[in-house]
Amino acid sequence: MNKIRLFGAFILILSFIADLHAQSAVHVTANISGLKTGKVIFAYELDDVLSQDSALANSDVFSKDILLSESVRCTLTNSINNQMRIFLMEKGSSLNITGDMSKFYELKITGSKENDVLDKLKSSLYAIPGKRPEITGNEEQDKEARKKFADKQQILRDSVFARFVKANSTQVATAIAIFDQYVTYPNRAKASENYDLLSTEVKSSSYGKRIKTFTDANFNTGVGSNAIDFALADADGKIFGLKDFKDKYILLDFWASWCGPCRLENPNLIKAYKQYNSKGFTIVGLSMDSSKENWIKAVQQDGLVWKQLNDPKSTNGKTADRYGVKSLPANFLIDANGKIVARNLRGAALEEKLKELLK
Repeated sequence: MNKIRLFGAFILILSFIADLHAQSAVHVTANISGLKTGKVIFAYELDDVLSQDSALANSDVFSKDILLSESVRCTLTNSINNQMRIFLMEKGSSLNITGDMSKFYELKITGSKENDVLDKLKSSLYAIPGKRPEITGNEEQDKEARKKFADKQQILRDSVFARFVKANSTQVATAIAIFDQYVTYPNRAKASENYDLLSTEVKSSSYGKRIKTFTDANFNTGVGSNAIDFALADADGKIFGLKDFKDKYILLDFWASWCGPCRLENPNLIKAYKQYNSKGFTIVGLSMDSSKENWIKAVQQDGLVWKQLNDPKSTNGKTADRYGVKSLPANFLIDANGKIVARNLRGAALEEKLKELLK
């Protein structure tokens, strides 16, 4: 019996050592003018689990080691202002962060080859030529011209993207790019097509698995589908569902306090809410925050006045899962009959759709 116990303990030790070897430290050094004695927070998600690491600065300077099992997308925030910087934190890299607190979102980050790969893709996509059609004043003609332009641009983007994936199939950054391009803005066919180009190792990464889950799933939340009801609590513990917002166009907004792109999108939501709330439009925020304190603080900081509900456990909440939400931000526009009429409307696209529907 003792031998069995000793053998079991030995196996546990070997597993622990193997896990340590699978992880590599990211060494971060930073010099951010104006930070002084502030706190900097690194938030990242891996295998549907949100992790946060923080560092205290001393005279604008700080250093930090973070253990990672693979490269992750990281949202860097601070305790002084609401600005943030999003970048790819590469396993085993030595990162150097420099810049100024007044332009925290423009911090220069070097030392991550994976981050450089993503930056290269962004530059290629931004460089796609194309001149927007001129406005003629004829609403139908202008709408058709905009659609043709958008379709043509998308074909070019897909072509540039496919070349990028083929050239960088061994990089985790590429899986993250596919996720952003075809899972966040759902296109199951393109997600599957590009996933097949990835190396075996990248397919087994956290983002590779999430792409595979998306391509294999059959979420019935496309445009024209019936919206799925839910029962979620607000900050006071009161339960709400879709029936509580009947006779309105509802934007279900999946977000979180730690999600940089979500927070950047909030001013656009506020503008749309102010303009169309009196015409029969409302927003229902579904937060993925596991921390009630962080959730409430973000609502107050961003000035979100519409109903806020909580669907915790990061992007693995029950309602988020039923809607097929695998990344943030995500939203669904639902009409007064409970039908989904649009998905993932951002910025001007949301206002344009509301203008069309609420004439």
